[in-house]
Amino acid sequence: MKETVENIAHQIFFDICEKNPLNIDVFFLETIHFPKIEYLPRMTVYLPLPREINGNNVYEGIIFSDYEAGQKTIWNLFFASICHAAGHAKITDFSKYENWIKGKNEKQAYKIIEIIEDIKVNDFLKKSFPEYFQEINKIDEAFKIINERKQREKSYEYIKKRFSEKFNLKSLDMDKIKQYILESNSKDTDKLIEIADLLYDNESIIVEEKIPYVDHYFDLKKVSDWQQNIIINPEGLVQKNVQNFIDIWFERLKRNVKVRKKYGGLTQDLNFDKIEFAPENIGEYLRLRNITHMFLKKISSQMKMVYNIMDDDMPEDVGLLQMQAAIQAVASQNNSIQIFDLDDYRRTDEAWAIVLDVSSSMRLNFDGVKKFAVSLGEAANEVNSKKGKWGFFTFNNNFRIVKDHYEKYDQTARSRVGGIEISGLSFIGDAVKLCTRILERENIERKYMFLITDGQQVGTVGNNKDMEEAVMEARKKGITIIAIGFPQGNTKIFNLCMPYENLRRTVAKFIAAYIRISEDSI
Repeated sequence: MKETVENIAHQIFFDICEKNPLNIDVFFLETIHFPKIEYLPRMTVYLPLPREINGNNVYEGIIFSDYEAGQKTIWNLFFASICHAAGHAKITDFSKYENWIKGKNEKQAYKIIEIIEDIKVNDFLKKSFPEYFQEINKIDEAFKIINERKQREKSYEYIKKRFSEKFNLKSLDMDKIKQYILESNSKDTDKLIEIADLLYDNESIIVEEKIPYVDHYFDLKKVSDWQQNIIINPEGLVQKNVQNFIDIWFERLKRNVKVRKKYGGLTQDLNFDKIEFAPENIGEYLRLRNITHMFLKKISSQMKMVYNIMDDDMPEDVGLLQMQAAIQAVASQNNSIQIFDLDDYRRTDEAWAIVLDVSSSMRLNFDGVKKFAVSLGEAANEVNSKKGKWGFFTFNNNFRIVKDHYEKYDQTARSRVGGIEISGLSFIGDAVKLCTRILERENIERKYMFLITDGQQVGTVGNNKDMEEAVMEARKKGITIIAIGFPQGNTKIFNLCMPYENLRRTVAKFIAAYIRISEDSI
């Protein structure tokens, strides 16, 4: 399995926090600038990935005009983000604040919670991972100097707050408060709430240091004050991790160029905003797999046993010899008795495209649909484990690659299944057109498109007519289309169509549908 930045970061995160990956979601996204943690209803961590904007590489509010010169700083900040978020996963118990936060200014209250919990996280990292903490502390010191210089230049309010702190106008001794926080027993909620009340009442004089790797619940959607070409190079063990990220990211960039080249030529007349790989969340995939394991076993084993080619009149003398059957055949002089068990199922190669609608209209049944998609992905991998080719894609107003036809269904691809989320418009017709073009490139006779959608196309001219034309064009080109979740109505345009009911019924109906189309093709 090829290592990815996300896989390694995921491993580091859970090595630090020592939690079960099934209980925490970790997303790595190119669409956010700063880390964010949501604690309810379950802990969800969002970590930013580097991206390019207008020819410059940007990460956590810093513009790097030369990626090569800034790459160590970028991945140093990334590593610090992982460690800090993992520290919260290990230390922070948000349930202690659930009652306290009620009736308060939410933004102000979260700021206080983050101040308290960041103190505890830093203490944990300092004691448990001193080499990591030493390098993270260098980042803190560098940005404290940067922030103080910038604020001093343009902010009277900053100077006023610093003056208030220095001369203790409201008797707020932050060093003493920090000591109280660290000395408080993890079970002593009352003392913690007492500290939270004190800080909340004096929030206006607390200077909040802007450290880029530190998460905030109210994350910044836009960066109003970009930093320029900051260099903070790591040392020691952190440097080794950073260099590993740099090397893997370089290979990823090369691969992305190939993907853009491959798919870019297929999308010129389509409306998608972006063609990209899906985000990853291995924890969500593992949880879904754990929930659906019985259905995974059923759909994989039954579909793999479906013959899709005609047997000869006489069985071939190949496979594993069954001695009892051989003796019976000789004794009865009956050549029609099968004396060999085939060590492989009689199948011809197939090319599959699983196409999942992730637009906002799918929200109602999406939890069940996602579980079915996990089951279908595992089935596709079993059925096409020899020479077949299969791909897994999602779409809204973007087209995302979960698994390319020439990728292995390894942990990276499975992580992308876990990263599937609902949002955006629905370009069903464009998704069918693009997947038709992808399947056309495969030199395999049997081609199947499994379209999982509610049929509500939003955002393109022509809407349903555009979808119908795309489906009919695909069928003319020899592609069999099975629609899952499509409502009653225009179902005749597909080779087969079934509603999504529940996971058990839909899996059973899908297996029956696959057997039917396989038999029809013989």
